[in-house]
Amino acid sequence: MENKKIRVGIIGTGFGAKVHAPIMQSHPGFEVVAISSVHRGNVEELKQENGIDAVYDDWRKMLDSESIDLLSVASAPYLHHEMVMEGFKRNLHVYCEKPMAFDAKESQEMLDLKNESERFGFINFEFRFLPARQKVKGILSSGKLGELLHVHYKCNYTGYLSLANHKRGWLGQEQFGGGMLGAIGSHMFDSLMWWTNDAVKEVYGQLPIHVPSPKDQSEVRTAEDSFQTVGKLGSGTSFSVELTSASLHKANQWRLEVFGTNGTLVMTDDQHVELAIGDDELTAVELSPRLEEPADLSPRALGYYQAFYPMLDGVYATLTEQKVAPHVATFENGHQVQLVLDAVRLSAKEGRKVSL
Repeated sequence: MENKKIRVGIIGTGFGAKVHAPIMQSHPGFEVVAISSVHRGNVEELKQENGIDAVYDDWRKMLDSESIDLLSVASAPYLHHEMVMEGFKRNLHVYCEKPMAFDAKESQEMLDLKNESERFGFINFEFRFLPARQKVKGILSSGKLGELLHVHYKCNYTGYLSLANHKRGWLGQEQFGGGMLGAIGSHMFDSLMWWTNDAVKEVYGQLPIHVPSPKDQSEVRTAEDSFQTVGKLGSGTSFSVELTSASLHKANQWRLEVFGTNGTLVMTDDQHVELAIGDDELTAVELSPRLEEPADLSPRALGYYQAFYPMLDGVYATLTEQKVAPHVATFENGHQVQLVLDAVRLSAKEGRKVSL
């Protein structure tokens, strides 16, 4: 596959068409040759938006008709298993949105077939590649903080008005793999395990639905809009990972605090990293510069560009060199996260600590 563009077929006319497609098209190593809707979306509108002529309303027909190297699956989580399995059966590499699957049984089957097919499987934990998260990874890998004692990681969204006034669709439905634990918690637990090079060994969680219906009662939500977890890593490091999406006023949207025997690290809003060693005070750490952004990308695509584009660099290097590039999230990582998500759900359901 070396020295040629990787031909991509995308399933999903929401995030797939509006984020995956334009950023992949902006990368010299990729060519998006086809897009398929999941629920028979507007084909002509998609053609105009992306400039891609091969737009399908049946993803299997797309796979039958197009010659592609990489299948990008950007559908709802409950659909990932079927689509990913079909991709590997057709000897394709697969780029799958998070969370990897509906549950760990599905993700294990997906991982097993990937290994049997000897293809690469990637999970879109693209936020690993943000400069701030890369800096955290470098500091923790250096051992500067000493033995890690506790990690506190929280996110706050000012989403109350949206939850109160608008439908959530599949994201609010448990049977479709909805909920903020999968949507955002998957990213947070992936980063936690990647940063620390450790695994979650026990967890206690709760999954509240703070706004069970919009004001007009147009839907009843069965999937959490927030989550709170505490637990322990294999090394003994304790952690708390939490998200609230039903707040009215903005505090720091993201805040990471890592406490070690030699020092403390703080990251805020994925933009700023501060470090203190010994008796020093917290001091800002310089981050890598932002990438120059294409002028023709939509605001939505631009919101993901700084993370997604370098993730694509890693995917391209992996496929051309046949070796997983540094920091690229694989199906192995996706399955480990899925195990944690399942454990949190079981904990919340039964009201007890769950060991992995």
